Amino acid sequence: MRKTVCLALIAVLLLPVLPGCATTDQNRQEQHEGALVGVGAGAVGGAVIGGLIGGKRGAVVGGMLGALTGGILGDYHDRKEKDLAETRKAHAESSTAKGTRVEIEMVRSTPAVADPGDTIEIQMTYAVLTPREDMMVPVHETREILFDGNRVGEATIDIEREGGTWRSVVPITLPKNARPGSYRVVASVETRGGGKDVEEITFRVR
Repeated sequence: MRKTVCLALIAVLLLPVLPGCATTDQNRQEQHEGALVGVGAGAVGGAVIGGLIGGKRGAVVGGMLGALTGGILGDYHDRKEKDLAETRKAHAESSTAKGTRVEIEMVRSTPAVADPGDTIEIQMTYAVLTPREDMMVPVHETREILFDGNRVGEATIDIEREGGTWRSVVPITLPKNARPGSYRVVASVETRGGGKDVEEITFRVR
C-alpha cells in the first residue's frame, strides 16, 4: 500500500505557500518537508500543514523564542516501528478492555550535548493501543523546550494514527547565539479518551 504526503509551508504573516509532495511506502519513513522558522519574543512562529499521513491530515506547528530565537525546527519525520499485535505484546499490562491508550516508550535527544549552530534531534517513540486494528485515533504530540524555567521553543503535531508503535523526530537547528546551559524537553502524547503520557529529558548547549 502506498500513499502520498503533500506538504505546504505556511510562514508567519501569511507569506506565500510553498507546496511539495512525496510518495512513500506504508512502513517507510515519512518526511514532512519544510522548515519552521522561529520568530522574536512574544510569539511562536511558523506552521507546516502536512497532508494524508495514514490517510488523514495533520498539522505541525511551532517555533523558537527567548534563548533560542532564530533557531529552526526542521523536517518532521515519523515511521511505524511495530504493528498492533507486536505492540500489545510489549504492553501486555494495557488490556484492550481499557479502550484506546497511548504510552511513551522513549524520548531522546541526539546528541545530548551540542554547540550553538548544531542540529539536534528530539526523538519520541510511543505506543498507540487500540481495541481494533482497523481503527484510526487522533493523536496530539508536543515537545516543549524550557530554559531557566521559561518556554523557549515548542513543536506540536495533530495527526490520526492506527494502532502500533510509532517513532517521530523533530530536528532543531540551534541559533549561533544559543545561550549555554541545560535545556529541558517536556514531551507528551495524548489521544481523546485515551489519556496522556509525559516524559522529560534534557540536552545541554556548550
